[in-house]
Amino acid sequence: MDKKLDCCVVRDLLPAYIEDLTEEETAAQVREHLENCGACQSLERDMRAQVPMEKAPKGALNFLKRVKRTRLIAAGVMLVLTMWCVWWLYDAEFHYPNTEAGRLAAVEDYIAKPEGSVVNGNELQNVTPLAWQESRGRLFIFFKVDNRDHVHGIIQLTRGINGKYRTDQSSMAPFPYTAGVIAERLDVRRIDWSPIAIAGDNCREIYSVAVEYTWFDGTEGRQITGHELIYPLSEVNFFWLLEEEDVREDLGASYEVRPRNVRFLDKDGNDITGQFLDDSVQQGWGGGKSSAEQFLLYVYIGIVAALGLVFIRYFLRRD
Repeated sequence: MDKKLDCCVVRDLLPAYIEDLTEEETAAQVREHLENCGACQSLERDMRAQVPMEKAPKGALNFLKRVKRTRLIAAGVMLVLTMWCVWWLYDAEFHYPNTEAGRLAAVEDYIAKPEGSVVNGNELQNVTPLAWQESRGRLFIFFKVDNRDHVHGIIQLTRGINGKYRTDQSSMAPFPYTAGVIAERLDVRRIDWSPIAIAGDNCREIYSVAVEYTWFDGTEGRQITGHELIYPLSEVNFFWLLEEEDVREDLGASYEVRPRNVRFLDKDGNDITGQFLDDSVQQGWGGGKSSAEQFLLYVYIGIVAALGLVFIRYFLRRD
C-alpha cells in the first residue's frame, strides 16, 4: 500500500510536524515528502522562521521523563500482580500434587472433613489411600475408612494446567469383607469415558478374583448374567482401570457392561470368599459426593484480569 502524502496533506500537518506533535510514523512520511518536494520544503523553512523555537526547561523535561518512567514501572508492577492473583486463584482450586502427601491430603480433605463427618451413622475418619491410577487428565484414588462397615471408595480428581489436581467426585460403600476386591463401573464427568475399576485391599491370601458381569442383549432386550472374567492378583493393595471396550470384547458383549459380583480364589482356584466375609457389615447403603463446577473459578479469574487491565491502561495513558 502506497503511504506517500500529498502536498495538501503535508501543508496541513506542517504546524504539528514543526512542533514535534505528530506520531513518529507520520513524521517519517512528512520528512520523506519534504525530501522530494521543493515547494513544501520552502513552506517549511518559512514556517520555521516564523515560529520561535523555545526549548522546554531541562527541569520540566526531567520531570516528564520521571513521570513516564514511574507510569511504566507501575504498569509493570500491576501486570505482575494481576498474573500472580490469577495464578493464586487457580492454584487454590487445583492444589493437590500427585504425591503421597498430596493424595493423602486430597482424600482426608474431601472425605473426612469436617471433623466428625457421618454417612449412614458411620464416622468417616482415619481415611487411608490404598492405591491410585492416573489417566486422561484424571487421578483416581482407591481409599478405605477405618470404621465398623469397612467403607471403601474411589475419589476422582481433575488435573489443571499447573499439573496439580482438584477433587471432582467420589463414591463409597460398605465393604463386607475383612480383605478382598471391589469392582465397579466409573462414570467420569465431562468426558465420555466409563472405565471398569477393580481394586483390592489386603489381598495377601487371595491369588485371583472372578468378576461376574451383566449387560442387556440389544436384540432381545433381556439381561445377560453369569459370565465371569478371572484376573490373577500379584499385589496386596492395587487399583486397575480397565477399558470397557476391552471387557466387552473379552465377554463377547455388544452393550454396556457392569460388574455384579466378585469371588475370591486361592492358588488352586478354590472359592475362598466366605473366609473374608464380615456378617456385621450393613450393606444397604452407598454414598457419593460431587464438587461444584469450575464456573465460579473462571468468573473470579476474569474479574481480576479485567481489573488489572483497567489499571494497566490507566498507567499507560497519554495525556
